[in-house]
Amino acid sequence: TPCQYGAIAALQGDQQIVADMRDEFDVRRQYMLSRLQAIKGLKVVEPKGAFYFLVGIESYGIKSINFCEKLLSKGKVAAVPGVAFGSEYTLRFSYATGLDVINAGMDRFEEFCGQH
Repeated sequence: TPCQYGAIAALQGDQQIVADMRDEFDVRRQYMLSRLQAIKGLKVVEPKGAFYFLVGIESYGIKSINFCEKLLSKGKVAAVPGVAFGSEYTLRFSYATGLDVINAGMDRFEEFCGQH
């Protein structure tokens, strides 16, 4: 089928793009990690194999669904409530986007956290 031929071509073709993408995502991961670690009251675990951060927000005393709703409406930042992953006081942020978007989102998130 066409999908199988596409998979064969992807596996047998030049793999440099994979290395380039890995390196770019590492830059984004490190940048977002440094920004999150600088925000008082958060607990951050460095991801080792995904495009997401799980961020502990327990010190804010707001459950993840309410925190995410307020963050979206007031801070214009989207995050996934950690309750979906079994933790009521965590958020999930993706870094599968450009550095400019990450920077703008982290600016707004930092401002939001400073107000709560």
